[in-house]
Amino acid sequence: MNWLGLAIQITGIALFIWILALLWRRNLLRIFPFFFSYVLYSLITTIVRSITLSNPHMYFYVYWITTPLQVILAILAVHESFRRVFRVFYLLPWFRFCFPAGMAIALLYSALEGYLYPPVHASRVGTAIISAMLTGQYVILTISLGFFALAKLLRVPWRIHEYRFVLGFGISAVATALAASVRSEFGTRFAFLSGMLPAVTYTLVLVIWLSAVIHSLPAKVEVARGQPEEVVRRLRRELAAIRSLLRRG
Repeated sequence: MNWLGLAIQITGIALFIWILALLWRRNLLRIFPFFFSYVLYSLITTIVRSITLSNPHMYFYVYWITTPLQVILAILAVHESFRRVFRVFYLLPWFRFCFPAGMAIALLYSALEGYLYPPVHASRVGTAIISAMLTGQYVILTISLGFFALAKLLRVPWRIHEYRFVLGFGISAVATALAASVRSEFGTRFAFLSGMLPAVTYTLVLVIWLSAVIHSLPAKVEVARGQPEEVVRRLRRELAAIRSLLRRG
């Protein structure tokens, strides 16, 4: 491993631990359980992968065995923030069903397509996993773009935790998809770029998440929880605005 890769791994492990400690200390674990689970799992997989780096064959299998669950937890975590900010959408029965179902269908379709029509000299199972994982990044990117588009359109007040969590996942998805595209298009000609771009970008993502969890939950959020009638009134206003927007569309 080169010095840059080693430095990125050590920095990443330190940032993971720092984020987990702050999530626990700020009592954010009960608010963002999927995000906490994602960060904890990512810390464990990073350590395990680091241990197996001296054995490329073992590292390959460890990486592709641990990655699917990591991507699934990432999707659940970004969806968790989306749902917290736009929970009024889930009052619409069709949206409550169609949105999660659409994500599941996209992942299943890409996995089946990769398994049934693998490239020449490629493993069916390996192709299915890679295809589904890449689709997972596009799902995360789609949710992230939809999140910020709706926040702008509906003028949703700034919420530092959800906004920065989603921003981090969106940036990571872009970097991963771009690196995969470079690898697919140019092969090993830009191996350093396709290999290091996601890692360097992910360090930036961890810093963004850290900048969010440093903050405690706003007091007004706690007050809103104690006044359910006010929450209901606000949700009804937002739902009316959404219905009006859908009718115009």
